[in-house]
Amino acid sequence: MNSHTPRTEWNGIYYDGVSATPHRVTIQIRPTGLQIIARSGSQLSWHYQDIRQTQGKYSGEEVRLERGNGICETLVISDTAILDSLHQIAHTHVTHFHNPARRRQRVLLTIFAGLASIPLFWLAFSWGIPWLSGPITTLIPVSWEEELGKFMTTKLAPPGKRCTDAQVIDSLQSIVNTLSRSLEDNPYAFTLTVVDDTTKRKPSSVNALAAPGGQILVFRGLLEKTQTAEEMAGVLAHEMQHIFLRHSMRLLVQQASIGIVVGALSGDVSGLTTFGLQATQLLQTLSYNREVEEEADRGGMRLLLRAGIDPQGMLNFFDTIDGVLREKEHSRNIPEYLSTHPSSQERLTRLKAHIPSIFQPTISFPSQMKWKDIRERCNPQKTQQQGT
Repeated sequence: MNSHTPRTEWNGIYYDGVSATPHRVTIQIRPTGLQIIARSGSQLSWHYQDIRQTQGKYSGEEVRLERGNGICETLVISDTAILDSLHQIAHTHVTHFHNPARRRQRVLLTIFAGLASIPLFWLAFSWGIPWLSGPITTLIPVSWEEELGKFMTTKLAPPGKRCTDAQVIDSLQSIVNTLSRSLEDNPYAFTLTVVDDTTKRKPSSVNALAAPGGQILVFRGLLEKTQTAEEMAGVLAHEMQHIFLRHSMRLLVQQASIGIVVGALSGDVSGLTTFGLQATQLLQTLSYNREVEEEADRGGMRLLLRAGIDPQGMLNFFDTIDGVLREKEHSRNIPEYLSTHPSSQERLTRLKAHIPSIFQPTISFPSQMKWKDIRERCNPQKTQQQGT
């Protein structure tokens, strides 16, 4: 095939908006729309003006195309190169889709501008210009990101502040592994750490953090707030999306010096310790904007459905913390998870719209009574009471 001839056929997954069942399909790109062909031979035609792209703007993301309102039809394509073909074949009909060629041009222009004007490049990073963080983050090797995440985890959760109960760790890591298996094109090995930061003066934080490179930190205070394993799965799916979409990494890059960024791009870890200390402090106070949180919500909900986990758990937990937020509305003592992960009834409504009208969970987790025992195993006082 001529290297300049755009590819017209692609493989993808189709969701009909009625059930969570994935259908493998062939997608044909035509000048005025997409032709979707199922394995059974049935076909659908989507006109470009009816399609919106909701994911696939960053390298490593799968492309998600939707049609309709509310519980909509969805196409998921793992290869982002389909966007190049769409722009070559459909031209003016797909101007509302992301164009990777423009992103590559921006990256190249950024690099050449930096080489031509080092002082300006340094100044840009000193001020943390937001539009630079996206393209640069996509160029950072995953291996460097993983080393940063491991370093940050050792600082946030030193050995003396970890819950090491095997039953707790195994139960939570099992949920993470179940979700991870349903995350396509995932470069990360997700690792979970339970942090017990309880002191004599204050209880454990109600918090969860998504560190770069696949590191997830769940604080004992949040673990004890969950009523079921499905609620914890909802929290973990949300945090895994922050990592998979490199949300925290992009914000951290904005704060990095030019030396750190150059080192990161080359995979050099020699300056990682200095930056890691700064990044650790920043991670604890990160507050994502609404667009980023909604992206993690959507991705987390899709991940739950794809894994066969009851999505009601995510809704229940967000509803719980929303109630806590209303109770503490005039208090300065707002749990960390609420201050960095805002919840609202509007957010719950948006999430509900992504749940198919017919959905049957296929994954069974421990019962609510069993989960109560698991979540309290990191509390030494309750563990002692159960043993007497």
